[in-house]
Amino acid sequence: MSLSRNFEEYKEEIELSCIQNRGVEIELYSIIACIIRESILGRNISVRDVSNRRSSNSYAYINNYKSDSGFPDFIILERKKDFNVRVLGCIEVKMPSISLNLDNCQIKAHRRRFNKVLYTNGIEWIYFENENKVFDVSLGKMIDKNKLKIEWEQEENTWNKLLKKIDEIKWIE
Repeated sequence: MSLSRNFEEYKEEIELSCIQNRGVEIELYSIIACIIRESILGRNISVRDVSNRRSSNSYAYINNYKSDSGFPDFIILERKKDFNVRVLGCIEVKMPSISLNLDNCQIKAHRRRFNKVLYTNGIEWIYFENENKVFDVSLGKMIDKNKLKIEWEQEENTWNKLLKKIDEIKWIE
């Protein structure tokens, strides 16, 4: 079974990343990308990690991937083999120990620049469309930020709710 569809495997991966690599943000990238790519509409989009990008005069299309506060972690693009594909949205990831702050300048800039923004720390998932919050699903809470201890929701219904919400994101209208 795929990590992106199995809550027990998902929780274990998040916990392992917290314990073995002190919960650094980049640890979540492959997990988040897997979930989005394996969503129902994931095969119709391109998920690109642009977290390490810098502005470039040589490649003007890259500058289209950033907001006023810089590059998000992922950009969602049309699934075409072309440099000039349409930007459909973005994903911003934070460490599991960081609470998602909706007043954060970075997320505000991404919300202004990109029509669709998924914001997560692996525990809480918030999705915005046209700057409006569409959903906010919490899979648990960080109960000890020093030890990176997570108390997970017991019900797999919350996980299934999250997957359903992700499946319903219409990146392409």
